Amino acid sequence: MSSEELVLEKILSAGSCGIKKSDLKKEFTSFDLGHTLDILVNNGKVCVDKKGSAYYCWTSELYLKHLNNVDPKFRILVERIRYIERKLDTHSNGVKDAINNLIELLKADNPGSQNALVNLDNFKIEFDTVLSRSNSSIGWIDLGQVRSELSQKFELSKSDFYELVEQLVNAYHNEYELSTGGHEGVILRGLLHGYVRGI
Repeated sequence: MSSEELVLEKILSAGSCGIKKSDLKKEFTSFDLGHTLDILVNNGKVCVDKKGSAYYCWTSELYLKHLNNVDPKFRILVERIRYIERKLDTHSNGVKDAINNLIELLKADNPGSQNALVNLDNFKIEFDTVLSRSNSSIGWIDLGQVRSELSQKFELSKSDFYELVEQLVNAYHNEYELSTGGHEGVILRGLLHGYVRGI
């Protein structure tokens, strides 16, 4: 186990009460604890804060729990943020429903252009279907291949297809992973990402 893993495991075992930095110094003498804690703090895995007259260490999640238990202002702030999140979820679902209803109305008025109309939801369904048929053992599939399969279903230009892929990956970032390479794809941070897989 690395020094970071050892320290993190010890901090985790202390729970939301945290562990004194001085107790960690007594236990871990075989490496530079200050340097290890700096790495963990910089990576957002550990928080160090003063409690009483001593410095204590928590994991990020346990520190939030600690603050929620001891700081009424923090607790009120968290409750307000959660309330705002619920309101935003309600409104965004309403907007999504309105857009989907509008698309359905447009389809009813224009039956000949049904293949041309695509929203993120029905694009995701077809996109996932193509990914599930990937015969690669590690799951990666060329985005150009996905585009050629979906162009039979939807009338999308190349730029429209990649715009939808970018929206899809941003909206469902826990479900997809992009990789650099390929001949065509999405440009992220100046690099061409031409491969995709479901996570």
